[in-house]
Amino acid sequence: MKRFSCRVGLVGLVALSVTTASVAFAAPTPPVLVAQAKGKPTTAVQPSDPTPSGGGTDPTAAPPTPAPTEEPAAAPVDPAPPAAATLGSASGTPGVDAPATAPEEPKAKPKARPWAGTNLANYNSVSTATIFKGQQQDYNPTVDTSLWLLPRYTFNDAFQLRGRLIFNYEFTNSDTTATKNEPRFSDTTIQLFYKKIPAIPGGIKPNVALNMAFPTSPESRARTMVVTPGATLQLSKAFEHVLGGEVMLISSLVYSHPLYRSTTAEVRTPFPYSRQCVAGGGCQDQLSGTMNPSDSLAYILIVVGEWGKWAPGLAYFGTSQWAYKPTEAVNPVSGAPLESPAGFRPQTVRQSSYFSAWLDYQVNSWLTPEVGYWMSRSVLDESGQRGNQFFDRYQDMRVYLGANIAIDNILKALEGGPAEAGIVRAQNGKQPMFRF
Repeated sequence: MKRFSCRVGLVGLVALSVTTASVAFAAPTPPVLVAQAKGKPTTAVQPSDPTPSGGGTDPTAAPPTPAPTEEPAAAPVDPAPPAAATLGSASGTPGVDAPATAPEEPKAKPKARPWAGTNLANYNSVSTATIFKGQQQDYNPTVDTSLWLLPRYTFNDAFQLRGRLIFNYEFTNSDTTATKNEPRFSDTTIQLFYKKIPAIPGGIKPNVALNMAFPTSPESRARTMVVTPGATLQLSKAFEHVLGGEVMLISSLVYSHPLYRSTTAEVRTPFPYSRQCVAGGGCQDQLSGTMNPSDSLAYILIVVGEWGKWAPGLAYFGTSQWAYKPTEAVNPVSGAPLESPAGFRPQTVRQSSYFSAWLDYQVNSWLTPEVGYWMSRSVLDESGQRGNQFFDRYQDMRVYLGANIAIDNILKALEGGPAEAGIVRAQNGKQPMFRF
């Protein structure tokens, strides 16, 4: 944008210089009438006019009258003297030079399309244990690809609708798959953002959003989820002139409350035999021992920079889920409550984390390839202690190669208009697959 403004200013300066030079070096004009004090025109005598005949020195002597056939045509009398010069005007008197073409006025910026900011992304990942076979005791190669659809629709300068839907396909058949290659969708989420909250002192821009998630993933359907409402608070701050580039900090707090048909999950495939349940109840399609989360709180921090065409970034996502508590277990024979072992305290809060680091390269306004690393894990390790959130050889660590495509900028490039890219992409909500 700055370079575009500079070019416009340079064009205007050159046009002004050319116009001024044209006026200064215009060809001499024929004699014109000069206005006198009383408003009567008189012919201006040029230095090359001949001396009056007769050789007399009397200034009152009248010059001889020329023959009628040789009398020059009288110059037309203008009612008012012409202006000296008019910049940027294509019209004027013969004595005023004007540029052949006036400099064009800057064109008004075209109105943005309502769906501007819609992105399409593809990520191809491979687990590090696939490359380094000795990383884990059990060799379990995992290679998959995902296609992210991130639509946006702007109603006005205050409200914007954002969505996210992810399709994932595994090329291998790892231990985590239930079907061959496990083609699956994530939950479909939509967010209605309100963006006209005044900035907080210090240049911090707040946004709020109402969220809604629908059970299009197999996990949410197994948990009998109907819908998940929620709310988002987002704070962002831009830092300019950081080592010759710019840095943006984005933080979000997301609360959600899923609604289910049952507090426990269902099985994805029927049991091969009939299961017997306490008190004769049917539990053929239920997974006992796994309670659904009643409330979820996600905290997100993204740091992304831009130096020329390069844009590195870091992201951390933490999630805390509070699960439903089961009813009191009783002895099926006597009906007496079953006591817990000494020192046993059931855990009702589940915590998970996601860390990612990436490097983007802006090829053009609509295509940005990306290479990166991410790890997803439970916050607590097998011993109940807080584990390493960034690297752990026994966790799901991935390296990936992807590309981000700005749909609106493709059309702008075809139309020949300006387009924004780079750091703006980070604001589109670079997120992992949240599972409510």
